[in-house]
Amino acid sequence: MNMGEYKMSKSFQTMTDQILVFTLDELSYAISLNAVVEVIHAIEIRYLSNAPEIITGIINVRGQIIPVVDIRKRFNLADHEIDLNDRLIIANTVKRQIAVLVDTIIGIRDMEPRQFVVAKEILPFAKHISGVAKVDDGLIFIYDLERFLGLTEEKELEKALKTKNK
Repeated sequence: MNMGEYKMSKSFQTMTDQILVFTLDELSYAISLNAVVEVIHAIEIRYLSNAPEIITGIINVRGQIIPVVDIRKRFNLADHEIDLNDRLIIANTVKRQIAVLVDTIIGIRDMEPRQFVVAKEILPFAKHISGVAKVDDGLIFIYDLERFLGLTEEKELEKALKTKNK
């Protein structure tokens, strides 16, 4: 074993990941804290014509236009009127910055690899969930931001944003 492999193995064994835990209809979900830019109170969301169904609209945060993702639609949860107590998680994906509309923020949790189960092992149908974290008070579904839009939806969003900027 060379030194690089040893370092990788050792860091994997002692590694902890941090997740930001939030709720949707009393169920706990999370995203990797590494992707989170900030959490803000719900603000006015403007309609974006020709956007994919999962995009609620856009917000303006300090001059930056950010699409708002309603992941309730991905999980087939009931529609929810936006409330002043709701939160928007501003997060980075590989392609863009997005805002995720959530009910409440629970907080940040440290997760050890032994607490994490890859979603494909237990939920093969859940393509938007990267895994499930087993915690003392239940389960937390880890949402995969990189798969929030399919290829067609990504193209629709790109086109809608370009049209908006004209």
